[in-house]
Amino acid sequence: MTTGRGHRVSPAVAAGPLEDDNVLGEILVRLSPEPSSLARALVCKPWGRVAASADFRRLWRDRHGRPPVLGVFDKRMTTLLFTPGLQAPDRIPRERFSLQVCSEAAWNTWCVLGVRQGRVLIMNWTLREFLIYNPFSGERRRVSFPPDLSLPPDEFFDDAYNANGALLWDDEQSPLKLVLVACSGRTRVEARVYSSETGTWGDIISIPEPCRLTSVPVTVVGNRLYCWLKRPGNSILEFNLDSQTLALITRPPRANLKSRNCRIIPGEDGAVGLALFMYPAIELWNRNINSHGVATWVLRKTVILDSIFDLAPSSTGTWRSLVVGYAEDANAILISVYKEMCIRAFMVQLESMQCKRIRGHFLNDVYHPFASFYAAGPSTLQILARGNNDGGAGGGQA
Repeated sequence: MTTGRGHRVSPAVAAGPLEDDNVLGEILVRLSPEPSSLARALVCKPWGRVAASADFRRLWRDRHGRPPVLGVFDKRMTTLLFTPGLQAPDRIPRERFSLQVCSEAAWNTWCVLGVRQGRVLIMNWTLREFLIYNPFSGERRRVSFPPDLSLPPDEFFDDAYNANGALLWDDEQSPLKLVLVACSGRTRVEARVYSSETGTWGDIISIPEPCRLTSVPVTVVGNRLYCWLKRPGNSILEFNLDSQTLALITRPPRANLKSRNCRIIPGEDGAVGLALFMYPAIELWNRNINSHGVATWVLRKTVILDSIFDLAPSSTGTWRSLVVGYAEDANAILISVYKEMCIRAFMVQLESMQCKRIRGHFLNDVYHPFASFYAAGPSTLQILARGNNDGGAGGGQA
């Protein structure tokens, strides 16, 4: 090999394309989005370093779009239990992501508020704190309740929650925000925002209307958060982060619209939407606002899914259905279709309407699908190297 000045360079010294981080990144980003494909390609530490960089993670997200749903979290007594959603070699063992949250004496004083951007948000009344759990790294970050927050346990743990919340951040280098929405007694609902940059909770934002929240996780659409309400029964609570205001908006004029068959989702053109599933049809609604500021709900799409589910007709009964979870990062709903003793669970991606069977019985509670690309680096290799045998809940007590 000859340089521009005529000097010869030994082939052993000349850098090949795979030694150029930019070229290597462009090659790795073209791998299949299946979780195991990247881990199998990381054959040496320099390649792992490239794949673990923030620039590469951005390239990966830009190329592959929505992340896959890796499994489902739900509360089982004292344990945050992970149910794998993929098959080998992409299957994550149950014990790798499950977490012992508390002792048996405190099993009924914690709940999962939601899963967003690769983190699980847990609210623990006994400890008066939020736990932010990263399943990949095992990192657990704690944020104390606002000092003046008052939620009596006998009101918090009934059929309607007195509090809900969500995590927000642009990337791992930006400050984390935690949004808390809570009912103060039976007179008003209020919201406040915690920032990791200051380590403090912001001012209280409230409206006088009496509301009751539900255990359905908050949905984030742009700069707004939406909470499904138990009361008033025809309303959704909207928290505008930019204007720091709360408001009640009405639901679509659709019969049988309940939290057990519906989820709040991002709509078209930055608006809020709803996904309603009543077997065998999914309806997608959009809340449009005209030039005069008048909002109307519009049914924009109906999709019949019976052929996709491939469920044989029954002479002994009809199939019934529930929406039991929503993966905001993947824009996919977790649904259960059941009759008698037969239960089938599916993840339905709402843009493509692709449907994937999930092994497990999901009927009784709110579940939390976990969607994420594998984080490249040592933790990824360790997770895959441990095999695909399901075991007991691991991770230690938080």
